[in-house]
Amino acid sequence: MKAQIVVIAEHTANRILPVTYESLSFAMELGEGLGLNVSILILGNTVEAMAKKLAERTGGYVIGVEGEQLEFYNGEAYKAATVEVLKMFNPSYICMSHTATGFDLAPRLAFYLNASCITSVEKVRVCEGNIRLIRSMFNGKLHAEMAPATTKAVLTILPGAWPSLEMHPESKGSVHIIRTNFVPVASQTLEIKESKREKLNLGDADVIISAGRGIHNPENLHLLEELAKIFPKSALGSSKAACDLGWLGYQHQIGITGQTVAPRLYIACGISGAVQHISGMRGSQTIIGINSDPDASIFNVADYGIVENLETFIPILLEEFKHFSAS
Repeated sequence: MKAQIVVIAEHTANRILPVTYESLSFAMELGEGLGLNVSILILGNTVEAMAKKLAERTGGYVIGVEGEQLEFYNGEAYKAATVEVLKMFNPSYICMSHTATGFDLAPRLAFYLNASCITSVEKVRVCEGNIRLIRSMFNGKLHAEMAPATTKAVLTILPGAWPSLEMHPESKGSVHIIRTNFVPVASQTLEIKESKREKLNLGDADVIISAGRGIHNPENLHLLEELAKIFPKSALGSSKAACDLGWLGYQHQIGITGQTVAPRLYIACGISGAVQHISGMRGSQTIIGINSDPDASIFNVADYGIVENLETFIPILLEEFKHFSAS
């Protein structure tokens, strides 16, 4: 079977990550527009069980690539194994999620396959067989419309841009397992450790108060903590910039390289609104942005925007809440 669009599945701890099904949604839309079929590629040490689950859920053709060197993600090993398989099927499009794994693997594959590489795709338009891929630039201030310059393209799909694939196929699909013995030389991944979890997982919170670089000082985190106490099922989130500064641990990070959340209420404090962060919280029911910059990109997605210094606004809000509670 010739795979014309291949989606590379992402998994951890024997569990298919939700971003895989979002990438599949994109691939299905692209395939319908161009008249191409979609197949799935999954790599790891033992992937047969996960491959069968993917086949059952999608009704599609799943290629499992197994090898001891694929136990944990390693760019060199994954590139070699993937290129070996893709040369057998010669697909036109190779799709994966724009995660830490995806944006490391995609340019490697593009180089060795002599393919175009377009990253962080958030919209697609197909007109008379011509494909146009849309992605954000300059922290979401501009949108670029791009087209592959070669007959083969490697694409990374922005998490949250497409809904998770929901299919109830009549067929259970099929699975083909391939063994590989490639041994990476330049580096080896010895172990992957998950961050320590907080008492309340961000994914379980009804309300998330998130901190960005714009809170100016880690001492201002106490204002966000006081605001979070108003809500019974709340948690503190963070942009990557605030985590990189050491203000909060990476277990709080929301975005492409952090967690994807969809709380009932999301309050972004001092967060500019870079697309990398927006992708992790765009599913929130209500979004409030607090930022002193009236041109901050966060206001493009916020339901309510407050243009004010949070050191001024949050104490006033807390005081108003005390009066409301007392009345």
